[in-house]
Amino acid sequence: MRYAQLQRLAREHIASKINAKSARVGVTRFKGVTLASICDAALEEARKEWPKHYGPDTHEGFSYSWERLYYKFRNRVSFFNLAVWQEIEGHGRILQGLALGKPSNSKTHLTIHWVERSFAPTAITGVLTLILPCAHEYAKLLRAERVLIKDPVDSRVYEKYGFTPYKLPKVGGVYMSRNVR
Repeated sequence: MRYAQLQRLAREHIASKINAKSARVGVTRFKGVTLASICDAALEEARKEWPKHYGPDTHEGFSYSWERLYYKFRNRVSFFNLAVWQEIEGHGRILQGLALGKPSNSKTHLTIHWVERSFAPTAITGVLTLILPCAHEYAKLLRAERVLIKDPVDSRVYEKYGFTPYKLPKVGGVYMSRNVR
């Protein structure tokens, strides 16, 4: 329950910052956005709707379904999970992004293992500008030192957000890192 509360606080903090910034500069891109935990409706939309927009110019999907990934992570009470929803007039509630990760046993870092966004015509650009701050805020509440991205599809994307290559001792894989403090 403690970790769910921390994630809720992280999401609320980022949502208020995004809403305040949007109101200040008049950006409507994130209008109607909700940051929430991954639920059955999110898993169903990722399974049914997202593949309709996969292709060689977008994304081919992961080798595992989001249901399988989610159920693998959910048994760890401190795992990070985020569903980005957006209410769009004429389209209803649209799933814009999903992210899954978990903190290290010692809570020194939070690793994001899976991130995906919608490629539908209603997709918003910049979903990472919502996902990464939520991960950062959750890591900060855990008192972690850094946020890691495991096996990023394109490292250059994360470099724009201040992430740099990182070697995790005694662990395989490619990582990008950004310090929390």
